[in-house]
Amino acid sequence: MRGLSGIAVVGVGVTRQSRRLERTSLQVSLEAAKLAVADAGLTFADLDGISARWPGPGGTVFLPGSADWAGMLGVPVRWIGDSYPQGVPALLDAAAAISAGLCHTVLITGGQAGVLGGGRVASYTQPQNEFVEPFGAFTAAHFALVAQRHLKRFPQARAGAAEIAATIRTTGSTNPDAVLHGRGPFTAADVLSSPPVVAPFHLLDLCLASEGGAAIVVTTVERARDLPHRPVRVLGGGMEWIRQQYVDAVRYEEVWSIGSDAAARAFGMAGLTPADVDCAQVYDVNSFEVARQFEALGFCDVGEGADFAVSTGIGLDGKLPTCTDGGLMSFSHIGWGAPTLKIVEAVRQLRGTCGDRQVPGARVALAAGAGSGAQYYNLALFGAD
Repeated sequence: MRGLSGIAVVGVGVTRQSRRLERTSLQVSLEAAKLAVADAGLTFADLDGISARWPGPGGTVFLPGSADWAGMLGVPVRWIGDSYPQGVPALLDAAAAISAGLCHTVLITGGQAGVLGGGRVASYTQPQNEFVEPFGAFTAAHFALVAQRHLKRFPQARAGAAEIAATIRTTGSTNPDAVLHGRGPFTAADVLSSPPVVAPFHLLDLCLASEGGAAIVVTTVERARDLPHRPVRVLGGGMEWIRQQYVDAVRYEEVWSIGSDAAARAFGMAGLTPADVDCAQVYDVNSFEVARQFEALGFCDVGEGADFAVSTGIGLDGKLPTCTDGGLMSFSHIGWGAPTLKIVEAVRQLRGTCGDRQVPGARVALAAGAGSGAQYYNLALFGAD
């Protein structure tokens, strides 16, 4: 996949994010879609492509079910993206379809609501998979296996990982739209003294489980020039999978570097290097995963990710502002819609509309999804037009 600079994100939409919402997943996904389409200066009639998991009720039982959205919106479409309809994979699939002339304007939406509560582990963190359901594994445990092994090699990473979590949570505490707005500032000591969950993770090392919706609209740069906002170009992207997520246990030797191949292809496609990135919306599912991504994506060498984050500075006043909305740790983690939140924040930074958390002069942004415990990874690079 080459030459993505002719593709742009022209609309973004995010609903209210909360620990719990008295709504349904369909309602918040639809609201996010309406917000994104309106932000693009379009109507549903302008769409001819959709990539969006169908949350029900009604419709198909054969997921993902993007075609059900055509019926919901009353829009006959030329293309649906059902391979992995969220975040970067959906974006890159849509970009490829638009580039091939299969469609010209694609909506990507998703989220969750009315599914959390009761003091239980979120159901999607413990799918009915072989070696998961029978033995009680859950998402954080998969990532913990990776982090434990890394600490055996690089014990100094523990302090830096705590600093990473504290920084991202502090950033989110200043964002009025974040679930944890006002909860901060945090220190590394706060992270290390929070309740243990699964070694080596403490509660504040881990992301939220929250509710809300997020959506984007993608089209050609040529068409985007007639729309209200300055286009944000898709400069490059890459994806890689080792195997199905949360089925087989992870092996450190396989997964610590996952993303390196995707990053090499993305940066090569864009004609950029990690040094060109002005803000990084990495997938902060836990503190060690942030450090891992800095290593795998080429910002530093193996074993240096945590120290890199501390010495470079990943807060809003640092040299590489990271998770500038507060990320999954403080802004929100909305299940199926969470990866799209990363794209939304990248677009807003490049538009220059982030107010007090704006990265001055941001021209290149990175957005990413998944990670080592999931055994797949994806990222995209964006540029201000």
